This record gives sequence, structure tokens and C-alpha cells, in this order.
Amino acid sequence: MTTSSSTDSTDRVEAVEADDAETELLVDAVPSDEIVPELVEGADDLPAYDDKPGSGGVIAAGAAAVAAAGLAITSLGGNWLGDVLSQRQSLIGQINTANAAADAIIKQRYTDVWHKQAFVSMGFAIAAVVIAAATLFLGAFAAKQQPPVWVRVLVWGALALGVIGIGISAAMYFDVFTGTISVPAGAASGGQ
Repeated sequence: MTTSSSTDSTDRVEAVEADDAETELLVDAVPSDEIVPELVEGADDLPAYDDKPGSGGVIAAGAAAVAAAGLAITSLGGNWLGDVLSQRQSLIGQINTANAAADAIIKQRYTDVWHKQAFVSMGFAIAAVVIAAATLFLGAFAAKQQPPVWVRVLVWGALALGVIGIGISAAMYFDVFTGTISVPAGAASGGQ
């Protein structure tokens, strides 16, 4: 009895394999320009773009999406350029305030340094927003085919992070999170 059931299952497996082979032959025989994606099972998995080598539009859109996301993250997390420029501003403040009043020292050594960092971060955020917006615009209106889904998702994420970066940098620059440090009235003012 077990022999007949194992024979039946073997016959079924061979029949399924034969059907798969016939399907593959039929699919290979149909030219790709005649296949209607809506009528093919699993058509949602098919790419909506031309992924042949040399399809520069898709590669450029992907590269722009990655660049915009990197710039947006950099605007939020700080960057080497901002650190160098803020340290430079701090040194300039120390030189300029050798014999200055306390308010001038605070402004030159701290406030101006924070503003320099915020300004550089804002530049990165603006660059991220511009690249992301251009990629979305070109992908929607100027491209022959829409970029892949991962590119669109990454670009929208970069755009959102860039806008957040602009907001945080502007708030930092205009001292929204914390007020400007000032010397209390009656405190001694003078050099270091």
C-alpha cells in the first residue's frame, strides 16, 4: 500500500516538473515586448525600469538618492567641515578677545562658534533637499521611466531628513533651543 502512494506522489512531482518545463518554454518563446505585466503572475516583482547595463538614468537616480540621503544625515549628525570651521572660529575669538569684556568673549568664543556649525549644517541640509527634490522632479516628469521603488523611497526619506536638518540648523543659528549666554549685571568684566 505504501508503494502505490509513493508511486502516486512521484507521478505528481514528475507532472509538475513537466508543466514547469512547458511553461518555461512558452515564456521563452514569447517576445518580451508582447508580455503584458498585468496578466503575468508575480508581475509586481518585475522591475518598472530598464535595468540593462548602460541605463544611465536609473544609475544616476540611485546615485542622487544615496548622495541626498548622505547629505541629509550629515546635516543632522555634524560633520568634519563644520567642526574645523567652528574650531577656527573659536581660535579667532580667543585671539580677538584677549583683553575684551565678558560679553564679547562669550559672543566671539561660543555664540559665533555655534552659529558657524549651524550654518555649515544648514548648507548640507539645503544641498540634500535640492538634490532630493531634483531627483524626484526629474524622476516624475523628465525621465522616460520611473526610477525603481527603492530610489523613490530613499529620495523621499532624504527630502524629509533634509527639511528636518534645515529646521534644526535654523533653530540653532537663531538660538531657539537655548538663549544666548550673557553675563549677569554687576558681574566683573574683563580679560581672561
